[in-house]
Amino acid sequence: MAAKAKKTVKKKKNNLLMIAVSFAIFLILSVIGGYFALLYAGDRMIEQNVQKLQDLKAEPTVIYDKNGKEMTSLIRQKNRVYKPINEMPKTLIDAFLAVEDKRFYEHKGVDMVRIGGAIVNDIKKGSLAEGGSTITQQLARNVFLTLDQTFWRKTKEMSIAIGLERKYSKDQILEMYLNRVYLGEGEFGVEDAAQYYFGKSASDVTVAEAAMLAAIPKAPTTYSPFNNPEKAKLRRDTVIRLMYEQGIITNEQKDAAQAEALPKEPHEVAGASLKKGYRAFFDHMLRESEAEFGVTEEELYRGGWDIYTTFDPKVQDAMVEEYANAKNFPKDGAKRGVESSMIVIDAKTGGIAGMMGGRNYAPKGFNYATDMKRQPGSSFKPIAVFAPAVNKDINKWNANSQLSNKRQSFNGYEPRNYNNRYSETMSMSRAMIDSANIPPVWLLNEIGVKESLEYLKKVGIELTPNDRNLAIALGGLDAGISPMQMAQAYTPFVNGGVVSEAHAISKVENKTEGVVREYQPKQSEALKPEAAWEIHTMLEKAVQEGTGKAARISGRHVAGKTGTTQSIAGDSKANKDAWFVGYTPEYVGAVWMGFDPEDKQHLMHQGSSMTAQMFSKVLATALKGVPSSDFVRPEGVVQHKQEEVEPEIQLAADMTLDTSTNKLMVVLSWIGGADGSTYDLYRISENGEKQLISAGTKETSFLDVLDSPKQYRYQVVPRNAQGEEGTPSKEVPIDSKKLENLINQDPGHNEEGTNQGQNPDGTGNGNGEIPPDQGTGETGEHTNNEGSSQPPNQGTGEVPPDIMNPVPGQTNGSSNEIQLPPPPQEEGQNQFPDASDG
Repeated sequence: MAAKAKKTVKKKKNNLLMIAVSFAIFLILSVIGGYFALLYAGDRMIEQNVQKLQDLKAEPTVIYDKNGKEMTSLIRQKNRVYKPINEMPKTLIDAFLAVEDKRFYEHKGVDMVRIGGAIVNDIKKGSLAEGGSTITQQLARNVFLTLDQTFWRKTKEMSIAIGLERKYSKDQILEMYLNRVYLGEGEFGVEDAAQYYFGKSASDVTVAEAAMLAAIPKAPTTYSPFNNPEKAKLRRDTVIRLMYEQGIITNEQKDAAQAEALPKEPHEVAGASLKKGYRAFFDHMLRESEAEFGVTEEELYRGGWDIYTTFDPKVQDAMVEEYANAKNFPKDGAKRGVESSMIVIDAKTGGIAGMMGGRNYAPKGFNYATDMKRQPGSSFKPIAVFAPAVNKDINKWNANSQLSNKRQSFNGYEPRNYNNRYSETMSMSRAMIDSANIPPVWLLNEIGVKESLEYLKKVGIELTPNDRNLAIALGGLDAGISPMQMAQAYTPFVNGGVVSEAHAISKVENKTEGVVREYQPKQSEALKPEAAWEIHTMLEKAVQEGTGKAARISGRHVAGKTGTTQSIAGDSKANKDAWFVGYTPEYVGAVWMGFDPEDKQHLMHQGSSMTAQMFSKVLATALKGVPSSDFVRPEGVVQHKQEEVEPEIQLAADMTLDTSTNKLMVVLSWIGGADGSTYDLYRISENGEKQLISAGTKETSFLDVLDSPKQYRYQVVPRNAQGEEGTPSKEVPIDSKKLENLINQDPGHNEEGTNQGQNPDGTGNGNGEIPPDQGTGETGEHTNNEGSSQPPNQGTGEVPPDIMNPVPGQTNGSSNEIQLPPPPQEEGQNQFPDASDG
């Protein structure tokens, strides 16, 4: 029995051994079969597409505008100059081998050690971003495959690479690769790229230039010396270091190469088929293509794509025309002009219709429309304060709500109205129209900063932790904001409360590859429809009769808001930033102007009237031929009647001295009165006798020259368009504090509480100078009777800044030198109950 059992066990062992051997043989045959199958597949793909190695012509990538018409095409052609490898300098070849494939002459098309390391890293990172491809694999991918990051594509890439190594020599493969590698800016191959970047043949490049070319393929946009010089230099210097470590160059050559400067500008213009002024939009479209649709710049330049954009050539052409006119901008500084940017987006969809990235935008350069971060001033009030307040409780906070306009302190923060005029209350609508500062700060304090931050996040604006304070009510931001963000944030006002993401592409398509990717609209309700309409009606009035008058377009409905911040380098007459953000029923636009950077030789003495005029001119031209339409009230929203209360006229009479004639003068200035009013001015003697000193003036200031220092009083009487007399101002005595300060203080010494020489009444500059003409109406905007904008005289008629510099001695400013208050003690309403007693 024992012998029989032993035989049974031995038989089982033999059976298991046979199974194991059979399985091993099966695995070996499978591997061998798989390998030969891989070789066969690679050979077949090369055989079927061998012409691609000889001629890289393909269908061009075509970029279409919103109307489906061709905007430009990226013609993907074979190299203009094919460079044989025996004409390439060894330094250039070694630079590419050092960074891309240092074991190129050792492997058979696939470097298994490198592939293995890349796979491990991909698994750890949970992505397919890791490299690992040899030069042969890169050639296979570039010529035969799409750039989709999939394991199946990787398998085909390896199969073709092995086939290429069997069919061609190493030098032939390297030559084909160096003549076809994408080196950014639409350039393929080292010869074309060397001509583009350095203005010379690839045969003549230096060590540093060879390293720069070798640095680009990893990320052509990121490592472009024109697009990101800092990153490009870091990458180039890394390639130079690798060349040194691999014994290709000496230490002295390394140091000399790393010290060599990068090229400053291209020797050929990529995208030459683009119309003048279109480049900023084109570059933004390229970035969006990769970020949102996964189609890289390299893929686009390789051809075969149809890109459908939101671009409107009528809008862009209007921008280009107006930006070419220097008269549309403030006066140049000593060495450079005022910088400016503009963006216009579709009011309903958020599609970008056009943009100016700067007055002299450079290809792949800094885009002032999308990349800039500057203080928005009062243009931020509608989105930071009024919208979240009305949305929270429209019955409590609406256009008719009376907001505090008393000079006061909010936990040590003391904002000022630009004209230093105050009253018990002011309606929200009037605060928007006149761009008063106290009411929005007071209102933000009432609703809480948290409410504002949550709303701003809904419209795509995330502020920094340093912005948890009341200064955001006036656009005093820690980091600033871009025109594109501002335009997007205004879309709810014209779109029934729905915010629409700004975007440039509606669809990308590649028929050869069978790829169709459409833009998925990113829209969400930021405001209740009734709240959006309430804010809109106030913004429309701000253009009709307030600070945005210069944005009016004859025969069209316009709404919007100006914004201005005071200069840091100059006096109170200079502005650092000037904004206008507004919209028609068709488009939302944002315009910014300012010196970058500003200094004492580069100060902007005009403000938001210029940005409002730019908006008006561009949109008026862009909308020619488009029937005029009105804003549409959201369905179901009841129109609330806004109370038309004639603002109380507040008059100031400040005595000063004309130092050239030694004559006493009284500077009269006032605010209030309905739009279109004229004013009669009276001088009242001590016995009560009234003398008319000016009749029917449209200005809001007057200079009365005195023969003797008598204690007169003054009064302003408004008249409407029919000549009917309105409610007179209170009789105001002469205030002689200015004159006393002038006599007792050193020239230029600021009175306590003023901002860099600005008098408390907002006139003059604190040193006895006669103030300029204040312009027409309450804001000083200059317009003609038809409502079309007219440029004001330089230095006059400007809306004063919303954000002003700190009072001397205050140290609670942020790094950007804008005065910021301390953060609130707690969130919620009435954080500072005694604010009115400040």
